[in-house]
Amino acid sequence: MKKLFSMVLLMMTLIAVLSGCGSGAATPSQSPPTEAPPTNTPVPPTPTSTSVPAEPPTPTATTRPKRLREWADLRPGKGPVYSQAWSPDGRWLVTADYDQIKVWDMESRREAGVLVGHTNYVWGLAWSPDGSVLASASQDGSVRLWDVSTYTETAVLDASWWAFCAAWSPDGSQLAVGTEAGLVQIWDVTTQQMLDYWSSATHSLIISIAWSPDGKTIASGEWGGDIYLWDVETGQVRTTLAGYTTDRCDVNGLAWSPDGSTLASAHQDGQVRLWNVETGQMIRAIEAHAGWVRGVAWSPSGHLLASTGEDKRICLWDPETGQEYAEEHHNHLPVWSVSWSPDGIQVASGAGGYEQPHVGATIVWTVP
Repeated sequence: MKKLFSMVLLMMTLIAVLSGCGSGAATPSQSPPTEAPPTNTPVPPTPTSTSVPAEPPTPTATTRPKRLREWADLRPGKGPVYSQAWSPDGRWLVTADYDQIKVWDMESRREAGVLVGHTNYVWGLAWSPDGSVLASASQDGSVRLWDVSTYTETAVLDASWWAFCAAWSPDGSQLAVGTEAGLVQIWDVTTQQMLDYWSSATHSLIISIAWSPDGKTIASGEWGGDIYLWDVETGQVRTTLAGYTTDRCDVNGLAWSPDGSTLASAHQDGQVRLWNVETGQMIRAIEAHAGWVRGVAWSPSGHLLASTGEDKRICLWDPETGQEYAEEHHNHLPVWSVSWSPDGIQVASGAGGYEQPHVGATIVWTVP
């Protein structure tokens, strides 16, 4: 009995041991996973709201032009203001007035006197570089020289044909005249003798003329549309500007830029054209006016170009871009001529009906 009890006890002990081993045989519990260690791979930064500064907007052709402000309305005269010129010292403004020339005092903004002697329309006016002499070209076939300080005529140059335009050499010793006979006449102002005359192959009327600032070249504009650049020393054509349009394109006005690098021309087709005089190439054509363009003039600084036309407007242009800077309607008359004050603060426009006596007006504008 005792032996049987011992065997039972042994078996129970063994079962307990085995049960304990079974529960202890479970795999060791793993510790909670730790966060992955940081790597060396950079994390892209979150984009911010800061933007790259934009370039300033580029002006477009739709930029609204400024308005010129009227400074003086010079009362109507006898006829169209085909030409005008501001004295180099800025004191006087002279305007063509049918067969006479009005002299305006710009300090008082009043008429100071009248130069009388021509017997037909005055087409061209030009001051000598020192302002001591005024030259006037007329349809009566003469070019007259005036001492404006005394309102007296000092000389009459017989051009033999209608004289449309005149331009002084930079030293004031000579005068170039354009005529209906297609001649560019060169006059010695002191001796009052014609030194030479030149004619192009077309023999067309010379209706505009301009002497280059360096004195070496004379530009002449023809009724037929051609522009000739003449070598003053040889009297030969250096460059011909032609064939740029098939439309009627009278060269109504010519003006050299102050530095002499660019020539501006005003045309019957409403365009103002800019030319590189060194290469003879057109720089640009500006659609300036509805109808013909007659007046063209550079500001003293060369930063602006003024034009006047049949659409009764005076316009200022940026010659670098061809965009319009400012404009104004003159009045109810087509505008023929334009000139700048020497300081560039004001610009004058002269209007009138073509070959209509008793219709003419000049307005002086302040440039914005």
